[in-house]
Amino acid sequence: MPTQPTETGARLALIRILPWAILCLGLALTYVLQDATRHAARQSRQDEFNFRVDEIVGNINKRMHNYEQVLSGAAGLFAASQPVGRGEFRAYVSALKLAGKYPGIQGVGFALLVPPGDKGRHVEQIRQEGFPGYNIRPEGDRDIYTPIVFLEPFDWRNQRAFGYDMFAQPTRRAAMAQARDESSTIISGKVKLLQETEKDSQPGFLMYVPVYRNHAPIETPEQRRANLVGWVYAPFRMNDLMKGILGQHFGEIKQSFDLEIHDGDAAVPDKLMYDSEKSADKAAAAFKVTKSISLFGHDWTVTVYSMPAFDAQVKSEKALIIALSGSAGSVLLALVVWLLVTARASALVVAEDMTRALHLLSDCNMTLVQAEDEHKLLAEICRLIVERGGYLMAWVGYAEQDEARTVRPIAEFGFEDGYLDTVDITWADSERGQGPTGTSIRNGRTEINQNVLINPRMAPWREAAIKRGYQSSISLPLVNEGKVLGALAIYARAPLAFNPEEVRLLEELAGDLAFGIVTLRTRTERAAAEARASFLAHYDPLTHLPNHLLLRDRFAQALAISEHEQSGLALLYLDMDNFQQVNDSLGHDVGDQLLVKAVERLQHCLRDTDTISRQSGDEFTILLSSIGDFSAVARIAGNILNAFAEPISIGEHVLNTSFSIGISLMPNDGLDFDTLLKKADTAVYHAKGAGRNTYRFFTRKMNEGALEQIRLQGQLHSAVKNQEFLLHYQPQIDIGSGRIVGAEALVRWQHPLDGLVSPARFIPLAEDSGHIIQIGEWVLNEACRQARAWQDLGLDPVVMAVNLSALQFKRGNVLEMTKAALLRSGLAPAHLELELTESILLQDVETTMQTLDSLKALGVRLSIDDFGTGYSSLSYLKRLAVDKLKIDQSFVRDLVTDAGDAAIVKAVIQLGQALQLSVIAEGVETEAQLAFLANAGCDEIQGYLFSRPVPAAEFAALLEKGSLAPA
Repeated sequence: MPTQPTETGARLALIRILPWAILCLGLALTYVLQDATRHAARQSRQDEFNFRVDEIVGNINKRMHNYEQVLSGAAGLFAASQPVGRGEFRAYVSALKLAGKYPGIQGVGFALLVPPGDKGRHVEQIRQEGFPGYNIRPEGDRDIYTPIVFLEPFDWRNQRAFGYDMFAQPTRRAAMAQARDESSTIISGKVKLLQETEKDSQPGFLMYVPVYRNHAPIETPEQRRANLVGWVYAPFRMNDLMKGILGQHFGEIKQSFDLEIHDGDAAVPDKLMYDSEKSADKAAAAFKVTKSISLFGHDWTVTVYSMPAFDAQVKSEKALIIALSGSAGSVLLALVVWLLVTARASALVVAEDMTRALHLLSDCNMTLVQAEDEHKLLAEICRLIVERGGYLMAWVGYAEQDEARTVRPIAEFGFEDGYLDTVDITWADSERGQGPTGTSIRNGRTEINQNVLINPRMAPWREAAIKRGYQSSISLPLVNEGKVLGALAIYARAPLAFNPEEVRLLEELAGDLAFGIVTLRTRTERAAAEARASFLAHYDPLTHLPNHLLLRDRFAQALAISEHEQSGLALLYLDMDNFQQVNDSLGHDVGDQLLVKAVERLQHCLRDTDTISRQSGDEFTILLSSIGDFSAVARIAGNILNAFAEPISIGEHVLNTSFSIGISLMPNDGLDFDTLLKKADTAVYHAKGAGRNTYRFFTRKMNEGALEQIRLQGQLHSAVKNQEFLLHYQPQIDIGSGRIVGAEALVRWQHPLDGLVSPARFIPLAEDSGHIIQIGEWVLNEACRQARAWQDLGLDPVVMAVNLSALQFKRGNVLEMTKAALLRSGLAPAHLELELTESILLQDVETTMQTLDSLKALGVRLSIDDFGTGYSSLSYLKRLAVDKLKIDQSFVRDLVTDAGDAAIVKAVIQLGQALQLSVIAEGVETEAQLAFLANAGCDEIQGYLFSRPVPAAEFAALLEKGSLAPA
């Protein structure tokens, strides 16, 4: 073809030209690369220099703000306590430990604002405090004086400033005036501190915080000047203050920087305050940065020079220029080959990384599918990331919702070496929350740290990371439905370890992990909720005993077994005695603990085949199955009563408790659950009526009695409405003279059909139904009226004793009711005595005490009824200042034959004598009882030995006699 030679020549020419073109291109490329390298090295050093300068400035700012906080705290001392004493101020400053924690600060002091008219008084006051040579310096007349009155530590150096009027010096005055007018912390310009001597003299400055009168207005400059008290201040020596401010980074041996600080906004020589390296050749520095910083209302000019130790690293990194042109071709060829190989190797590395990441993602997804435990899942994911992913370390941290917003490590794997124990990572917007992990949690985005060495946000953790070989890291937020749970952090041993495709796969892994965590939590919560619901459906949440529903099921099972075995069943209904008093006096928490411990004792009294159930509140039911001999039921009931002979300790409280037990038997009392439960409930009511702490088997008579109680309770409302009640009065006798000194009002029910009903029958019913409040109010009014009526007949006045119910105190207005009764009847308060049961003192103690104090202030007498049967303490008796103690008839009844009762009676009488209280004994029926009480020192008595309770007319006849002898 004609075109062949031309094409060949062109190809040959191209071949000849190609080497030269490659050579020229290679030389040019070599030059460009080395030049770019040189500039990049210098720029990198420049960036590091700028970073270090910012770090130095930041250190200055941080240190100054720390000192400002010290002064603000001292100012707060004045705000909390004006005036502040010298000892109080010394103690506060001593606690700061200035010498060890705050370099450069010479002390903390207070300059007092002294008007000219107060100067003489002020000087004399300070001299009287133990400073006879004190005076305000410098001398002379001025508009105001601001002497230094406190300066701690008060050593020889600081004593040189004692009494100095800083307002007399222009530089100090300008800063103090600015602080006063702006109500802010201000530092002064350059000064020579009074503490300085000729030896080691340093430039200094002062920091001022104004102190104003407490609660005075300071919105305007005029108000601030008018209400100024003085200034809290601190003097600083610059050289001491700047110690350690430059710091040293990893690998630095010699000082790398020279720091100059000038006062003002320009580097003027005579304003130089600090020079870290005075002998340094500043003109030879490769890098220099000058910054003006504003600190507390004042400007400093900061200049930083690089030192030879820092500059040398720039020079050592300059590339050598290839000098031998004969080696250009080989170098170019080597370079080309190297580039080709590098490109291929890079492609293989990327492919390998992607393959490894895909395998890792697959393995992690398999783990997620099979996971059942959250912590094990996280630990396994971290292990796979390290072992299959080839990373150095991986960990998962959860974002805590505490005040510090802590990131709490949950699981980790790899070369950790205590790293997580020291890093103290938070996701708050603070210094320790600016790292990759804290930022990713806070922002909900992936954060990549490609180089630990140069990333400024890694500063708090750089040393620890480098020590463990962490060169780069990535933090992936664990986000599910917009909520950030925490972060997955991965660390690599090389910088620039995370390429975009790898990051995309890791983000997919983090998303799957977050979904897996939430799924596991949902599954766990659902299972727990189902278990909780199942538990609550059949068990009591406090005692974990079977509830009424489960007990009914257990009864059905036991009944079937009983029919098969031809055996019996028993149902025990238990009611804890006086439990309400514990709740009212000590709180429901103590009450709940008492129930739990009571259940523990009950369970020790039962067989494995028996079932105990909590019915409600303080009531329990016990099902005894396979009963061959019903005498065993009585033994079990007795064991239960004996088990509670010892008190139960609840924290600092020692509580005596017992049970009243009602028992029904199958088949004697019924064949079904509801019938047996009802009859056991009826029996427990009779056990309580028998004095509590006992058991009763159900009888038909009980059922009739229960119906009778229901009938009477239903008629109480009409009895109150129709005023079917009347009072009888029992005389109270002075044991020495036999004279009638009082009367106890005792209520009776004049039933239209049943006649006179005993209070023992209807008072408990009135307590249960709440009618006792209306009945009690009627009794109080009628008793006061009758006492006044006897006086109007010319009979000697006696003290009328009226019983108050605990329910009246809880739900009625006792104080107002008493005032109204006295006012309505005209009876003097001194002739009314209110008898209180000890249980009254255990409900809402403070409110009860206030009411009783008000009754005492009114002039009414107070007595404690049935003393020794309840829970009151000596502290209550002292606070109440009661007038009388009444010994319960249960102790009087057998005191002649029972040594225990006799000892109790003597103890109560001796207690009354010790507290200067009158003591009365009720239920006195025999001459022997009277003689014992008289010998023991009892003051008063009442009982059938002298008189039964009688109507008002008969009691008036007794009053006419004046005294009574034993009947």
